[in-house]
Amino acid sequence: MKRISVMAFILMACQTFAQQKLNNSAFMHAPESVATDNNNYYIADIGEGGNPTKKDGNGSIFRMDKKGNGSILAKGLDAPKGAFILHHMLFVADIDKVKGYDIATGAQLYNIDFAPATAFLNDIAAINDTTLVVSATDVNKLFLVHLSKHPRVKELVYTNPIKGTNGVVYDAHTKKLYVCGFGGDNKPDGQIGYIDMAATEKVFKPLTSRPGYYDGIALTAHNTQLIISDWVAFEKKGILLKLDLASGKVTTLNEEPVAGPADFTLDAAGAAIVPAMLEGNILRYNISK
Repeated sequence: MKRISVMAFILMACQTFAQQKLNNSAFMHAPESVATDNNNYYIADIGEGGNPTKKDGNGSIFRMDKKGNGSILAKGLDAPKGAFILHHMLFVADIDKVKGYDIATGAQLYNIDFAPATAFLNDIAAINDTTLVVSATDVNKLFLVHLSKHPRVKELVYTNPIKGTNGVVYDAHTKKLYVCGFGGDNKPDGQIGYIDMAATEKVFKPLTSRPGYYDGIALTAHNTQLIISDWVAFEKKGILLKLDLASGKVTTLNEEPVAGPADFTLDAAGAAIVPAMLEGNILRYNISK
């Protein structure tokens, strides 16, 4: 019985942190973000060369089915990032524009211009059914987008700005907007924290003193933990972190490093679907216990 119990523990541990490649061919160049409707994966690919700020028209949005087969949903973008689904519409951040596509047809329904305020829009989350929050990495800012026939863009003013503002996720129950940063001046000095959106004066409050090249951020199903991706370096050294919101404890989840863990999502089973941007793959990590 003791031998069986030990073996069962080992198998469970392997399953918990197992890495699985989801795409069955190399159809992507530099996948930066992924979203899912639990039927398909929608991948924002910066394109050949992987330049996140170059207006070269070689960016694409792929639809990938559960068998790992990819097809084009939209093409001719520049450097799409920050894929987010709201009301059967896929929003992406494309340098200085937020674009919205019908996920069924690929028809473009939104093209919201932020220029000249920023040239590096990055991640997107929803505050409510008609309001998006978008990060701007180059200017360390956040913007609110009020969706309508004529969308309005407004800067979210807050104190204690975060360097390289990147990943965003919103908890509607606590009214907290969680944000992480990639750092500044090519230094891994990004932070993880939150802004109380119900407060009159908005302040970014760090949750940990641990710095990093932080990119993606997500809340677990019960909103008690954050999952964050940290590139660590510009090579295959990336990790996924779990931050417990009650204790502030930070732990590393994956054993095998990731080559550029960009803006990921959590699927219905709680697994992390992570773009390995530097190698052009989509990876699945079963991080649930």
